[in-house]
Amino acid sequence: MAPLASSRSLASLASLARQARRAWPAALPAALGLALPTSCAGCGRWETALCPECAALLQASLAEVRGAPAAEDLRVHTVLAYAGPGRALILSWKNGAREDLAPAMAAAGRRAGGQWVELSGWPGAVGDDEAPGPPRLLVVPAPSGIARRARGRLVAADLADAVALGISRGIAPPPPPQPGGPDIPAPLIVSADILRRASGRALVGAHQAGLSAAQRRRNRSAPPRVLADARGWDALIVDDVVTTGATLHSCAVALSGAGARPLGALVLAATPPPASTATRVPGPAPAGVPHEPAPMGRSGASAF
Repeated sequence: MAPLASSRSLASLASLARQARRAWPAALPAALGLALPTSCAGCGRWETALCPECAALLQASLAEVRGAPAAEDLRVHTVLAYAGPGRALILSWKNGAREDLAPAMAAAGRRAGGQWVELSGWPGAVGDDEAPGPPRLLVVPAPSGIARRARGRLVAADLADAVALGISRGIAPPPPPQPGGPDIPAPLIVSADILRRASGRALVGAHQAGLSAAQRRRNRSAPPRVLADARGWDALIVDDVVTTGATLHSCAVALSGAGARPLGALVLAATPPPASTATRVPGPAPAGVPHEPAPMGRSGASAF
């Protein structure tokens, strides 16, 4: 495995490349002076790219996912439910149909990262006081397939970049050193796209969409490859959507094998369990789309 220091440089270059790829399609309509009719990516309301009600879905407080059994003991938090307008938002963004949603999704990632700091207490509550150096956190996107990488649609990696930035902004600065005492190093947060899908899966080349829960578990049963030595690092796994939690669990297994300590996972949306109503999503209801907020359990936990 490559040293993490070089992987960090590669991750920074990859992040810049992704930003460049996103820039030109988003700027093209303005450059050509096109006046195209637009509609809300969530509810379809005309004359707005993202209506206030659907935008509010992306600003919801993090909720703990309890309907992803394959994640096992990995703690997973989500911004919204993958249903109704929330599902339409995620699909429009991840499939590339609405490049104009990228700023809103990045803002949601930054906000979620800051909230995760509050919920987890990182680095103080979960850090290892005996580990040398400052607390270190890898924000690791779930691996993308070859086809998505070829298209440059690395939505999980883009989301991980935003989450890492939100975490860095959400951490309180270290206190000033005492007279004559050592300096207290600031935590180190790195967004690192270091996972690659393993070959030889049960359903080689199959996409997760449309698969049953059992098929999803088989499709992600082999842990992905880790491209860097992660010893001494905490890790937060980031993905766009969680259904059974099989992908997140396999990522956690792989990172543990590389020496990291997975602390949990953060996703934009969680598929409601079968017993849930398809239109029950957190946050206010968009106009014309009736639904109720998802029932909440203990603080910070949802019935997803």
